[in-house]
Amino acid sequence: MSNEPERRTSAEVILIIEDDVHIGGLVGQVLREAGYRAEVVRDVGAARTLATQGLRPAAMLSDLMIAGSAGPEHLRAEVQGLFPGVPLTLMTGVPPKRRAALGVADDHILEKPFELEALLAAVRGMLEGP
Repeated sequence: MSNEPERRTSAEVILIIEDDVHIGGLVGQVLREAGYRAEVVRDVGAARTLATQGLRPAAMLSDLMIAGSAGPEHLRAEVQGLFPGVPLTLMTGVPPKRRAALGVADDHILEKPFELEALLAAVRGMLEGP
């Protein structure tokens, strides 16, 4: 068994919403190297622009705490409203107790820092469905 990540043969679009340019760039690079088409934006406004341009991602990854957002659950609702039915996983360094205090459900969370294989597994899980 190889330690190399499985390379995709089709280019499913994965939308990444991450206000930290370094993290967004790294996540995008890892997904591209795995054969996905990664679209990285820094805020919901940029995601909205892509939606109006007709982007239809297969899955989405978003930072839980985006600068300028009205809060995590508002962010989740807004992103899912732009792309109805598209699976979303939230990336965060916020500890579980703090997330609970913010009213954030613990489903579909990728805790930072994460291993690259955990990132790829989260994406595969979203694409394969429940």
